[in-house]
Amino acid sequence: MLKNILSLGLLFLIATFTQAQKSEIKRIDPQYWWHNLETRELQLMVYGLNTAKFEVKVKTPGVSLTNVQILENPNYLLVYLNLEEYHGNQLLLDFTADGKTKTITYKLETLKKETHIIEPSDLVYLVFPDRFSNGDPKNDAFKTLREPNCFRDSLGGRHGGDLQGIINKLDYMQDLGVSCVWVNPTLVNDQPAYSYHGYALTDHYLTDPRLGSNELYQKLGYELHKRSMKLMMDLVPNHIGSKHWMMLDMPDKSFVNQWPEFTKTNYRATVHIDPYASEYDKKRMVDGWFDHQMPDVNERTPWVATYLMQSYLWWINYASIDAFRIDTYSYNDYEFMDKCMAYIHKEYPEFYATGEIWEQSSVMNMAYFTRNNGYKKSPPSSHLTSAKDFQLFWAIMDGLNQKPEWDKGLAKIYYTLCQDGMYENPNLNLTFVDNHDLNRYFTEVKGDFEKWKIGMGLLMTLRGVPSIYYGTEILMTNPIPRTSDGQIRQDFPGGWPKDSLDKFSTAGRTELENQAFNFIKKLARLRKDNDAFNQGKLMQYTPEGSTYVFFRYTAEECFLVAVNRGKDKVKLDTQRMQERLKGFSKGHDHVNDTKLTALQQIELEPNSIRIIELMK
Repeated sequence: MLKNILSLGLLFLIATFTQAQKSEIKRIDPQYWWHNLETRELQLMVYGLNTAKFEVKVKTPGVSLTNVQILENPNYLLVYLNLEEYHGNQLLLDFTADGKTKTITYKLETLKKETHIIEPSDLVYLVFPDRFSNGDPKNDAFKTLREPNCFRDSLGGRHGGDLQGIINKLDYMQDLGVSCVWVNPTLVNDQPAYSYHGYALTDHYLTDPRLGSNELYQKLGYELHKRSMKLMMDLVPNHIGSKHWMMLDMPDKSFVNQWPEFTKTNYRATVHIDPYASEYDKKRMVDGWFDHQMPDVNERTPWVATYLMQSYLWWINYASIDAFRIDTYSYNDYEFMDKCMAYIHKEYPEFYATGEIWEQSSVMNMAYFTRNNGYKKSPPSSHLTSAKDFQLFWAIMDGLNQKPEWDKGLAKIYYTLCQDGMYENPNLNLTFVDNHDLNRYFTEVKGDFEKWKIGMGLLMTLRGVPSIYYGTEILMTNPIPRTSDGQIRQDFPGGWPKDSLDKFSTAGRTELENQAFNFIKKLARLRKDNDAFNQGKLMQYTPEGSTYVFFRYTAEECFLVAVNRGKDKVKLDTQRMQERLKGFSKGHDHVNDTKLTALQQIELEPNSIRIIELMK
């Protein structure tokens, strides 16, 4: 009892001391806005010392103050404005407390909207910024941050890669055929350890200084657009870092999802479609924390939802971002994500966003989250453009590594594509054969280069928007079994000033690595130059024996893609394919640059792929 009385007394003293302190504004989020957006409402988070004491007035005619919200923590104040028809370059706000008034000039800029739409003709290149290239060694370490050092020999430590390093290598990517760069998260992760991965952000409006600055991220977007390339931002709505600035001075208990004791998510996206799912499992999936160091944001809290959405739109406008890859999409509150994408599409109707739905259960479980999907019991609306296609990834891996059988091997690709009717537009799914969370592709195919070419040929000719992970083009590998994610996030050789090898140059690569690089380069050009792979249709034929065949075609173009995963040469009888071969008499194989003078039978070497452009 005495302990409780003392605790209450201490709280009273703290509250009295806080109230006695003067009010002071330290930051306003967002730091500025744009006057010519479709959405006219604006939420300002005012943070500082005792900001809840302020009375707020708008001094700018034409702008109305619609609400002022006080949170549990007196250091936060939410100010709601309606810009109505106002299009000036600033607005004035009076903050009055203790008989004193402070006038804040809030900046409004004019936005020049750019539209760079992600299309199936694109080749997306995934870059892990800390491990790709060190363009500025001066920003490798900051003693003021919780993880102050840079150790390249540590799998889980900072290595020094940065945004300038990415900018320096844009010509390399463009030569490869890349048209869009997806950069793993770059917002500051001021965490005590493992801050290099970027998925535990500690400020929604600040680039990690070890990677560069907001201005440098903006420059990356500019440099990409100058080359007619595009920028994909890795967005993390579901969770934040435990050292996020608002976690250190919690604005309100509704900021993050609370449990009586630490509770992890169950990582089961299937609860969203399971007709027998318990309410507990559904709540734990969405509200459970991703890890001890990654609190789960409560997206159902209105002010939190608005804060997140405005920050995403701010980055799109500020850095000319063309697309989002949305991390752990199925862990988020569904209604929030739907509202969030609708908010963005109001400004950018064709903005591309692909959601990570990492779940092995079914195509239906991925399609459920995408717009206008074929799952009849799905929620009434969704604005997510596409899914990051894990189902096709697993199918391709099985096609390459399993023995061809009725329901195994290449048949997995066939069965997966059979379910494409679940998507509004499967041609917009982001496809891949590896990424920053998976074994390196060359490792998955056990160093078999011919098998590597088959998978890469499938990725570059099937439907979807293909993406490759940095280093795939030079056959990077990782140990099996791997003991750390750092082993699949190795430094790109040649990205650091003192590297003894430079794989960014032709001379620095081995003969086999150059073959791999040139193979991707050739297929990227082929895909970009032919509408059959972009606007065309796909027709597949049931697998037979060790072979699988599909066509990509328009009214003017037609490509036949044939795979043989057997140990023997096969003479493919094309009689059953006449509906697609009609009118064509010859072809050109783009894999080995050979001519075909007849199409009645097509020879397939063991463990091979042929990509044949049909000709009349």
